[in-house]
Amino acid sequence: MAVMNSAIGKHLSADEQAARWLSKKQSGMSASEQRQFADWLLLDENAARYQAMQSLWQRIGDLPQENVARLRDSLPWNIRETSRGTFWRPGLVAAVLCLVLVWPLWQWLAPPVMTTAFHTGRGETKQLTLPDGTVLSLDAETQVQVAYYPQRREVTLVKGQVFFQVNHQQDKPFVVLSGPSRVTVLGTSFGIRYIPQSMSGDGVDVAVSSGVVRVGPRAWLDNMRWRAMATLHLGADEPHLMVLRATQRATSDANGSLTRQLPLEPDAIADWRQSRINFNNTPLSLALAEFSRYGDVPYKPASADVAALRISGSFNTHRPDSFARALPKVLPVKINIQAGETQILKR
Repeated sequence: MAVMNSAIGKHLSADEQAARWLSKKQSGMSASEQRQFADWLLLDENAARYQAMQSLWQRIGDLPQENVARLRDSLPWNIRETSRGTFWRPGLVAAVLCLVLVWPLWQWLAPPVMTTAFHTGRGETKQLTLPDGTVLSLDAETQVQVAYYPQRREVTLVKGQVFFQVNHQQDKPFVVLSGPSRVTVLGTSFGIRYIPQSMSGDGVDVAVSSGVVRVGPRAWLDNMRWRAMATLHLGADEPHLMVLRATQRATSDANGSLTRQLPLEPDAIADWRQSRINFNNTPLSLALAEFSRYGDVPYKPASADVAALRISGSFNTHRPDSFARALPKVLPVKINIQAGETQILKR
């Protein structure tokens, strides 16, 4: 079918070809293109694919026009066809992909059917079960907001650390919003940390114990755009979008740019559940701040130089005294008690 391939590149997937034929039909086809289109429909399951795409496009008409405009405005309009160098209509394809890749926009506009919030105080942990059977384990000083909608379940991690054991429901995806990131759960157990200006930086840390999650931009339209571009193979999706599987971990910066980290053993994920803190070349000041989330920490660096010293190791969250006793063994410091205050001095 060399003639057909001159109109729609054979390097595209069947779904991408169907979307582009739909685009051509919307804008008008020449007699030659109509013959090529008829030949294409006879191949494999192309007719069924095209009919499905056409059905999805027709559903766009049910959306408010201002929302359709927002979808189109969010797209990278400088995308070009790979083989021919001519502009194609990204607004049409992206609108179709919006319906293919994410839940219809009107479902996002529906009010929640249930909302609640939970928090833990200093040194407090909590485990709770949501109405759908999903289990949340909250670390100390953690705030979460839960909202269940007709077609999705959504948790906002305001700050802190949570380990999720999500009860998979095919018709109601589970989404976690935190900091600059959106984590879409495909049925899994995973941990999320978001504690700005802490040892984990200003972004989000996601580690998967089992199953699969997708991490991307928090903003819905940005998330949709990068997913559409990844599906159409239009540029590298990392560091904007990552799919993580068991033992895999990624961190974001304050703007949501992602970095893939070294894999973790399942029992090392959300290690705070075993009352452990793991430091990896962590500044002493941030290590002490981490301990302070669980209780009083009477140890103070005596100078900026001491505060900047870096420490690695695994420690009990509730034993800062054991941590302090270990410091002179691994750092050039000493512990000094003066005027009722315990200082960490440079040795």
